[in-house]
Amino acid sequence: MKKTKGGKNMGSEATIKKHPKALITCGLTFTFERFAFYGCKTLLLLFLAETIAKGGLGIQSADAAAIAANLAAFTYLAPIFGGIICDRWLGAKYCVIIGTVIMAAGYALGYFATSVVWVHAMIILISIGTGFFKCNLSALVGELYDDDSLKDAAFSLIYTFVNLGSFVGSLLIGILYTKTFAYMDNGVLVYGFRKCFLFAAGVLLLGGIMFVCTQKLLGDAGKYPQKMLKKNYDSESESTNDFDRPLTTLEKKRVVVIFVLSFFSIFFWVFYNQAGSSIALYMKDYVNLNVGSFEIPVMWIDTTLNGVLCVALGPVMAAIWTKTTNRPQGDLSMAQKMALGYAFLAVAFLFVIAAEVTRGVGAPATAKASVLWIAMFVVFQTVGEMCFSPLGNSLISKIAPAKYLSLLMGVWAAATFVANKASGYVQGIIEKMGLMQVFIAIPVILAVGTVIILISNKKLTAMIDDDKTASEAK
Repeated sequence: MKKTKGGKNMGSEATIKKHPKALITCGLTFTFERFAFYGCKTLLLLFLAETIAKGGLGIQSADAAAIAANLAAFTYLAPIFGGIICDRWLGAKYCVIIGTVIMAAGYALGYFATSVVWVHAMIILISIGTGFFKCNLSALVGELYDDDSLKDAAFSLIYTFVNLGSFVGSLLIGILYTKTFAYMDNGVLVYGFRKCFLFAAGVLLLGGIMFVCTQKLLGDAGKYPQKMLKKNYDSESESTNDFDRPLTTLEKKRVVVIFVLSFFSIFFWVFYNQAGSSIALYMKDYVNLNVGSFEIPVMWIDTTLNGVLCVALGPVMAAIWTKTTNRPQGDLSMAQKMALGYAFLAVAFLFVIAAEVTRGVGAPATAKASVLWIAMFVVFQTVGEMCFSPLGNSLISKIAPAKYLSLLMGVWAAATFVANKASGYVQGIIEKMGLMQVFIAIPVILAVGTVIILISNKKLTAMIDDDKTASEAK
């Protein structure tokens, strides 16, 4: 009886249409890793920008935003190199284990951080570990499926696990650094930043142990380098030299599409990431975060709320993409979904503009805007994110030449590196040009981008058409 790559029998159509149990293993592994990353992402910014007396490093806001952006940026660049190692030598399963250990060591360094040098060392280790971990685990998820029609739903479900980690991590660490690990020193509240970094390292190691203990569910998926080399080839082309076989014309076109869509994703993430940088700093100074005597941690708004919305929307979006796939007119294209993401994010920034207008444009920090405006920003930002972010990896797993699967997963991630690196400089632009001017320019740019993507949709869709359709068109 034929088996899937996850080791499950394929005795009937009903069996084929089920998601493998190994999806849970991969999903929970993402949950532990994202717990650490999103729990510490905004925490690192606040740690850098907070005064030394309160447990921070006392860095200027613009510099703190640029340094903190490196954590997100380089964790999206490193997967290119991790993908090459995975494709040629190690295999995804072993890369995930190695990456987990290195990331945990990186977060542990944060406990000892007394200067920016320590922070840079921390970022380097986390980035290297993520290079081994992130895209290779996504590639492993793709290997679990022979039926491409299930992949959009599968990666949307994985996104739920990812954001479960984001939600729990930011929620819990928001309490730990402001309450549990905080202490009073000469009447000044000292935040527990460093202990939170050590705590995140421990959580990561627990995730690695879980992955090792449950990896038998994966079967042969991710066990060998180039595991999927023969997936998209017909029997006549299968050989031990497939890795050296030149790409076909169709495969080259698909690689071009991956680069084009990766380029468009840069602009989305530059503006999306303002939630964890310029908008987080805006909330810290200009938004009323008090509910009675309780002050809402900044990360609860920019990360926790986003996480819980993604968890809730994950199954909903999986159901929507499954239904659109089965429409007579076919599924929405990746470009169309990306355009939807652009449009929702543009609307989200209108609420930030409204927040500044209601408190008085350019008013001093004593005038506070309602936190509800920022909450509405996060709602629309999240809907935009869910329209295409989980589906990038799904698209690549469907159309990438098999021998370059993990590498092209890394290309998609590298676009996010560029975006994260650029997003860290927006705060500096705001301080020079003015907050209102920048936050008006952002939705305008996104609206223009939406139009350009929709105009390009027909051409891009034709370039990724399947072999059968391509041969009929000749």
